[in-house]
Amino acid sequence: MYRITARRTGARANTRRTLTGVVAGALAVSGLIAGAGSASAAPVQVSGASFAWGLSGEQGGGAFFGGCNFLSAGKAGDTGSSRLWTQADGLYSTHDGDVSVEKPDSAGAWSQPSWATKCQDPNGAAVSAGSTTSLTRNRVVFHNGTGTVDRSAGTATVHWQGSFTSVFYGGLTYWSATDPTLTVKADGTGTLTATASGYGADMNDPGKWVPLPATTVTLANLSHVELGESGFTVTPDYLGVAVSVPAGTTGQPAKSAANTPYWGSFPQSFVDFQQLTGQSSYWFTSGGARDAAKPATPLSVSYTAAGGGGDDPAASEGEQTITATVPEQAGEFTWTIDGTDHAVTLTDAVNKGAYLQSTGDLKPVKVTDTRAGAPAWSVSGQTGDFTGGLSGKYLGWTPSVVADGAGAHAGAAVASGIDSGAGLTGSAVLGSAGAGHAKGTATLGAALDLRLPATTESGTYTTTLTLTALS
Repeated sequence: MYRITARRTGARANTRRTLTGVVAGALAVSGLIAGAGSASAAPVQVSGASFAWGLSGEQGGGAFFGGCNFLSAGKAGDTGSSRLWTQADGLYSTHDGDVSVEKPDSAGAWSQPSWATKCQDPNGAAVSAGSTTSLTRNRVVFHNGTGTVDRSAGTATVHWQGSFTSVFYGGLTYWSATDPTLTVKADGTGTLTATASGYGADMNDPGKWVPLPATTVTLANLSHVELGESGFTVTPDYLGVAVSVPAGTTGQPAKSAANTPYWGSFPQSFVDFQQLTGQSSYWFTSGGARDAAKPATPLSVSYTAAGGGGDDPAASEGEQTITATVPEQAGEFTWTIDGTDHAVTLTDAVNKGAYLQSTGDLKPVKVTDTRAGAPAWSVSGQTGDFTGGLSGKYLGWTPSVVADGAGAHAGAAVASGIDSGAGLTGSAVLGSAGAGHAKGTATLGAALDLRLPATTESGTYTTTLTLTALS
């Protein structure tokens, strides 16, 4: 169980322990308690690093023409003009080298879509341009990154090789990002940069089609990064970020009571590049009907320390044949919450006008499965109502796989029920794996999102989040 405490005023709420964990959310004066404490270890080389990111909700949204916006693995070739992609073009791919594209099903299990399913939501329905919540939730995953992580200094540099392509309006406009690099500074800020390329297009002028020179852009600016032992999850800066655009182009309107919950922008250099692709206004608040789907979605990074190599054992002289047999082991299925202190304190609440918002990260949950036959498993969470008559539906989360293993796939995001829905009062999958998965250990995490009515009275509110493993 996790106990979640929310408070509007006063000193930080006392954290509480249960057998498995406590989550505390202080809505006035509190700080984030990360999943792991500070480290004193020296810088380490990391290998096999991965990151998963969907960029924004709009990147998997319905398009008013062309079906939907979607991600493709690799750098797409030249269509010769601004036109819809077809399956026969061979441009769409869900795997290219160390890069893959995937999206969740209704149970939260991630898999690579097909050309036919790329525009479907997790329930198999076609996404709609008339809704900012009807989304495919597709994401790109880079594997086998290498670099250095210094947890004691709070710094990191990790580099990946490969490309992905962002496609809007079914192919009328698209661009690619190649060889991304993550840099984290000691103050907890970071950047994800890449080489952007593509074709100059204008959705209002199909005749415009010009190859663009390769340009280094910042895909994401990061804040409050805390380097865990095996990775981290953070939502890139977007909310509250202002951007400048050339005169005569679609601009960013002023903040208002209506748009404050989602008002913001992707980085300036990124938006500047998108002015050339024809996608510019899809990466910042522009006053359009789909602004609520544009904020950046959480980005998850995982890594492991590179192992030291050694001399290979010498071959047996005289050409002896050595045979060793390892029988199938029964194995086991276990899951634990990282750390001895299972308390998590949410960030200070921010008044969003229509609601109060407090966020944080669930303590990492490690799942190990070494059983013969590799049966399916899942870990789900469900919360009750808060004390004081406050509904538990106000709590939502976005699960992630912090460290790959045991065939783990993150569950689908569950939105706060501030406007509609049941939030986490209904059982929701944190992570799962299908039958026949690889043996190993995975680390699951989730970004917590508590949105309370703006009229919520001062006080302390507590609820319990129960995690259940099925296998």
